[in-house]
Amino acid sequence: MMSFKKWIILSVLTVIPFLANSQFRLTEAGKQKGVNEKNITKNISSIVLPFIEDFSNYRDIPNPNLWENSGAWVNFDYPVFPPTVGVVTFDALDSQGQLYQGANTTGFPADTLTSCKIRLDSILLPTPTKLTPQDSIYLSFYVQPGGGIGDIWDNIGATPAKKDSLVLQFYSISQNTWHNVWKTEGLRVDSIFTKDSTYWLFINIPIVDTIYFNSEFRFRFLNFASLSNNPSYAYVDNCDHWHLDYIYLNKDRRYDDRAIRDIAFVNPARSLLKEYQAMPALQFSEEDMGDSLSIKIINLSDIALSSQYNYYVFNSFGAEVASYNGGFENIYPYIQTKNFQTSPNHANPPINFSYSLNPNQWETFDVIHIVKEGVGQDSRTSNDTISFKQVFENYFAYDDASAENGFGIEPITVSNLALGFNLRVQDTLTAVDIYFNSTYQDANQKPFYLCVWNSLGGKPNDSIYRSHTYLTPTTEGLNQYTRYYLDSPLVIPEGEFFVSLQTKYSDYLNLGFDRNTDCSSKMFGNWSNSWEPNTLFKGSLMIRPYFGYKALIGFEEVEKEELNFSLYPNPTNSTINLKINNSNNFHNTNYKIRIINMLGKEVYSSAFKTQIDVSALSNGVYILYIIDTKTHQTKQEKLIIQK
Repeated sequence: MMSFKKWIILSVLTVIPFLANSQFRLTEAGKQKGVNEKNITKNISSIVLPFIEDFSNYRDIPNPNLWENSGAWVNFDYPVFPPTVGVVTFDALDSQGQLYQGANTTGFPADTLTSCKIRLDSILLPTPTKLTPQDSIYLSFYVQPGGGIGDIWDNIGATPAKKDSLVLQFYSISQNTWHNVWKTEGLRVDSIFTKDSTYWLFINIPIVDTIYFNSEFRFRFLNFASLSNNPSYAYVDNCDHWHLDYIYLNKDRRYDDRAIRDIAFVNPARSLLKEYQAMPALQFSEEDMGDSLSIKIINLSDIALSSQYNYYVFNSFGAEVASYNGGFENIYPYIQTKNFQTSPNHANPPINFSYSLNPNQWETFDVIHIVKEGVGQDSRTSNDTISFKQVFENYFAYDDASAENGFGIEPITVSNLALGFNLRVQDTLTAVDIYFNSTYQDANQKPFYLCVWNSLGGKPNDSIYRSHTYLTPTTEGLNQYTRYYLDSPLVIPEGEFFVSLQTKYSDYLNLGFDRNTDCSSKMFGNWSNSWEPNTLFKGSLMIRPYFGYKALIGFEEVEKEELNFSLYPNPTNSTINLKINNSNNFHNTNYKIRIINMLGKEVYSSAFKTQIDVSALSNGVYILYIIDTKTHQTKQEKLIIQK
């Protein structure tokens, strides 16, 4: 274990260790910029009791049938063992993923989540009945501060500071006023767990004041955040996370009314592969399959129940290709045991099949997990299904496309942060996708070089590629990758290789870091001509190498600049003629020709020729590149072989 040298603040109100033997740094990631309403049509009429929401069957913006939202967002990735899968999260960023205007170090209002209008004047079924304080109406919810548990380097997201807070308010329509009814200041999950061996605070609030008993009652949550006093804006981005789950408003409840007959999943579904969340179809082998899964299932009632668990795998045509039946198992109340399902048939189901793939064809599979109560009626079915889309296309991904933190290296010129991948067969690297998390005043926009290294002894060894010019991070929104094309396609042999980001100047360079998957053993840093492993931070860098011609389809082309050429005839069945159009600067010795097939394999390479015999190539579509070996300018053209 590496020792601490000192403590510094790398992001807003988050203390991160500076490691004596490592130059790795950790910051906090932002929030979702886009939306996903699941085709919900907003209901403008008042909601009739009961009001219940556990955020389990959708992501991004809260359900507009239940909520009027301003910044809070639904996700599956930031909480630690939530009551059920999915939470709504509050932080310091607005709905566009930017720090709120007026953000400061003393405190500012941030996200707000307001319920739609709710009828507290009456219920309509089974017969219309007036509601009064004697009907014992309670609003309950679970709350968790961000950051997770345990050592600081294991934290997910950012823990709110002591001066930060989460507030609940009720609206009085007669007074046109919001009233504070509950508040908590910043704290750590560890302090909650120490008291009750649970990861959440359960809050249950009675509604007794008659000013709220009308047809347009509303409640809202809002958080107050603050920026740190860190002098380096390169560290200042998202902060002060709060998570809410299982918000429940109804009549005939009690102050200790915590149990509800509900069996549910706790965590989202993950890949069935050992290492990767996604990988190229060409590189897949049966050896890549995992042995078993880790499934968290909870019983929220106060009695033991029987549950049935299954998973199914469907191909892109909807045909079932595999399934598992875990049978019936007893699951005991979490309230009493503080444990999730322990039966291995449900908690650790085996992966009893291997994907069947055509290595020359992309494929996706949907993995669906379902848990059902065996006897009786589960009160909430929306949290009984989780799913994962297994992708076999043309890229590797360790991460799950969700950045809970940012990750960087020391501000030392020509520092490298590298991530390793393994090829089972030779392939052609054409591009790399990288997610750079946003920072205050775009302080993260620092130049870097994209590099590729071979491997020796499990570490980066010799550099086999370095971008001709420096590149600049761009941020399109949370989890929106930027694609960086290589100057020319790079054929990589079978075996391990590394992709690295190399700093140009003495600047921090932070990129997305997924804390829910772990490829830490594949991460290395180099800041003094020595590669050192990351032995402390668990997670996955959001770097995805892309292979083959298809990585270029639908995206901007490789640099055109002044280099321009034409080829004819096209289609052809035997020979093609080439002409460089900017002939004033043309010297044959400056140019190289490469032809790549649809799988990204090089099928032809030579110095420049005005005529090439391609009769040996099979029918199909190819990409012909002309590369200026002095300036590294590259131009591509589609070539069709038709016999």
